[in-house]
Parts: sequence; structure tokens; C-alpha cells
Amino acid sequence: MNKEMKLTKSRTDDNCHQCKKDIKKGSHYLKKTISIGSPNKETHDGEHFVSHGFRVAVKICQACLLQKLVDDALKLGE
Repeated sequence: MNKEMKLTKSRTDDNCHQCKKDIKKGSHYLKKTISIGSPNKETHDGEHFVSHGFRVAVKICQACLLQKLVDDALKLGE
């Protein structure tokens, strides 16, 4: 991972996008943006502009983040 990952403190109860477990109010999570479709692609059909995707912000719990970091470290060690 090149980027520094910054954790955010949760103001409400929510669910982890990956494992679907609860993220309690006051605990920390990673905020990540995922793309559905091709958000940068737009076409014009003569009358309307059509967007072919969008972006959604999701929450990732600390346990899933730690597991991803371990998996990435093991891949680098191979």
C-alpha cells in the first residue's frame, strides 16, 4: 500500500462492507470509495447525458483492514 490509510471515528452504528459485522459508535473504521460501473464514462444520445456508473463510500472495520494488510504483506514475501 503506497497511500497512508487514515481511520475515522464512527459517529453512528453501522456495518462493515466486507464482513457485515457491526461497527459500533465510537470505534474506528476505514472509509473507502468503490466504483460501480464506469463512473468516468458519459455518453450523449442527442437529448440526454447518460452516466455509466457511480461511486459509493463504504466502511471497512479494523479487523478486515488488518487482514488485508497481512495478506498483502504475505504476497510481497513470496
